[in-house]
Amino acid sequence: MKIKLHLFVIVFFLHSCKSVEDKIDILPTISSVSLGRTLILKTEILEAERKVLLWVPYQTDLSSIVPTILTKNASTVIPSSTQAQNFSVPVYYTLVSKSGQKIIYEVSINTMEQPTPVITGVSKDTLEAGKSFMIIGRDFGLNPVEVQASIVNSSKEILLKTELIDSSHVYASSLDDVMPGNYTLLLKVRNKSSNYSKSIVIEYPSPHIDSIDYWNVIQEESIRIYGKYFSKNYTYNVILVGKDGKEYSHSLPANSDGQTIECRIPNSIKEGEYRVKITNMTLTKESNLTDHSLVVYRNDMPYLVDTEKYSGTKVKQGNTLVFTALNFEKVQSRFYQVQLQNETETIVQNALYNAVNKRLSFEIPKTKGIYHINLILSNESAILYSINTRFVLTIE
Repeated sequence: MKIKLHLFVIVFFLHSCKSVEDKIDILPTISSVSLGRTLILKTEILEAERKVLLWVPYQTDLSSIVPTILTKNASTVIPSSTQAQNFSVPVYYTLVSKSGQKIIYEVSINTMEQPTPVITGVSKDTLEAGKSFMIIGRDFGLNPVEVQASIVNSSKEILLKTELIDSSHVYASSLDDVMPGNYTLLLKVRNKSSNYSKSIVIEYPSPHIDSIDYWNVIQEESIRIYGKYFSKNYTYNVILVGKDGKEYSHSLPANSDGQTIECRIPNSIKEGEYRVKITNMTLTKESNLTDHSLVVYRNDMPYLVDTEKYSGTKVKQGNTLVFTALNFEKVQSRFYQVQLQNETETIVQNALYNAVNKRLSFEIPKTKGIYHINLILSNESAILYSINTRFVLTIE
């Protein structure tokens, strides 16, 4: 009888304990959080504070992330972990137990600090001032305004025009007035910077032609070339390229004042049309080829000399202009005409040639504008010779 009583007491005690356990609601908790393809570098779950802290790589886009939240003792998670959330601010999740108890967790995602950028190479480490090159590496960030490339020597730092292509490529352009020499390449991203292990060599640029003072020239006359990268410290030659693409006058000596280059066109240059380029003989660098052609005329054929210096000054309508006329006897012409030409019109004026004093005169037409002067010699049936002079009239 005692044994039965003892068994009854034990069974009753165990049944009572189970009933108590059933009445205690175990609180739901978060056991882990994953972010799909987004790499998690570090995770902290603070149970006491009901917080989950995650760290992801620098500049991870937090605006739309779908987390996977694993829980214990939770029947429902609000909002659903299948919904994309903006984690640029903390997101609060409510865990609901089977009995309806609610626990709120704060889930925060933090991006790591900007890492120090690393330069692994450049597209070229020797370039002319003013030219561009590509910087290659990693951890260049994604914000263009935070990226700045520069070159540094012993005296100063020179900022480069910088264009961020992606987190591993930066396009940089040097200024065309950078002095030649060896420089250290520096790349700054936010407050982090790194140097390239090799020197960047900046060279003096190739000469560049913008224009020529006169596109029509008589043999033995000089032309003045305008452009940039003309240094007095270097030796230059002018090269004339014919219509056939062949180069003539490989060594026309030229003088530079640092701003322009002057060159005389000798008798050895045949009459014809030539495009012009310049060679920096010291550095073995060539300029661009001019788009327009330089027209060379023979100096033993008819041409005009602006003895009175009309060109470049203002002349009045109805006045008579007189030019010195040379070599007119070489052409048996009966008629002499001056053609005044600009972009919108061409005016032909008859001219008088005085063979005794070698003068050609004509009357200024009643018009206003700026005109180039061309000379035409002809007879009754044909034009015998023509030349486009370098003279310009401004008629007022």
